[in-house]
Parts: sequence; C-alpha cells; structure tokens
Amino acid sequence: MEKTTINRRVKVIIASLAILCFQVLYSQLMIVLFQKTEEVIPGLSYDCYLMIHHSYMFLLAFLLTLSISKFLRIDFGYHIKEWKKGIKWCGIAVATMIVLRVIINIIFESWGVRFQADTFIFQLFFSGLGEEILYRSLPLAILPFLWRDEMVIKIGTKHKVYIDVLISALFFSLAHISWRFGGSDINWSTWQLASAFLQGICIGMVYKKTNSVWMCMILHGIVNIISVTF
Repeated sequence: MEKTTINRRVKVIIASLAILCFQVLYSQLMIVLFQKTEEVIPGLSYDCYLMIHHSYMFLLAFLLTLSISKFLRIDFGYHIKEWKKGIKWCGIAVATMIVLRVIINIIFESWGVRFQADTFIFQLFFSGLGEEILYRSLPLAILPFLWRDEMVIKIGTKHKVYIDVLISALFFSLAHISWRFGGSDINWSTWQLASAFLQGICIGMVYKKTNSVWMCMILHGIVNIISVTF
C-alpha cells in the first residue's frame, strides 16, 4: 500500500511539472501568434488583438484536450450537468472576489468606475476561454486521473483541502508573471499574483463542484469584469 502511494505521488509530481512546462511553452507560442497577428492585421486595438489571441488559445487547447479525452477517457468538463450548484458556487466566488477588490481599493485608494467597450467585451466573453482549459481543466482532470482518487487532505469530518486545486491555482498565479523567451525583463505584481491565486482557488472549487469548464469560463469573465471596472 505504501509503495503504491509513493508511485502515485511520483506520477503526480512528474505530471504537475509536465503540465507547468506545457503551460509555459503554450503561453509563449500564443505570444508569437499574437505578434504575428499584429503584423498581418495592423491597426486594431490591444483588446481586439487579445480577443484573437484568446480565440487561438481556446481552439488549440480545446482540440488537444478533446483528442486526449478520446484516447484516455479523461473528462475535461465539457458539459453543464450541475448548473444549480454552478450558480451557487459562482455566487460565492463572485462575492469573494468583490470583497477582495474592495480591500485592494481601500489599500491603494483607487476608487472609481472604469469602462471601455472593447476591454469589457474581451474580459467578459474571451478572457476565460483558453485560460480555463489550460489552467483549470487540464490539471484538474489529469492529476486526479493519475492519482485514481480525489486529491484531498481531510480536515475533520466535513472539510477537505483539494491539493490539485492548489496546484492549478499556483500555476495560474505564475502565469501572471510577465516574461518571454529571449528577454531579460521579468515583471510581476505581488497583489496580482495573490489575487490570481485566490481567483484560481475559487474557480477551481467551482470546477470541482460542477465538473464543468464552461461554468468556469463564465465565472472567469465575470470576475475579470469586476477587477477591471471597479
């Protein structure tokens, strides 16, 4: 039994590192496609380019995970079954992010409403498309599949800490570090990393409770709108 547990841990560690490397390489590929799009279609706003960029990200990740699910029978959450649970947990996540936004605004004294049409459209409808597959669906489907059970630490009789959710949230947070291959600049904001980690936990729990990446995409858009508007 102990040997089996060790083997599972090794598999999960290797898979986690492989997923992280894939996310990094995939993100860098998307940056290259973003730059090529700017060259081929000049004159668009930055948010319009981001819409195209995230459409690339979604399409390639969607086709990849569909192929994996066909051969390995892994469920990546392309359905909406527990929509009532989804609404409940989306509400909890949105409330949490609103509280976080208020705290950040109090600390930095940055009150006010900011609205720009193309930014609003991008954040609400496009921002979560590829990111939720890459940073939520991929790790939260593959890691438990390799572990062959829920990856949890039980606290008492009622509460659980999902290890795979923490891993996916960490990777999502790291994705908000700005850098690129061949460059020397690495930029990040501690508050942004912390906010992304908390957002990753909230949306990860929605995925766990609903097993639907579509619900996560919707929530991602709503949370981003809150962040960029207020």
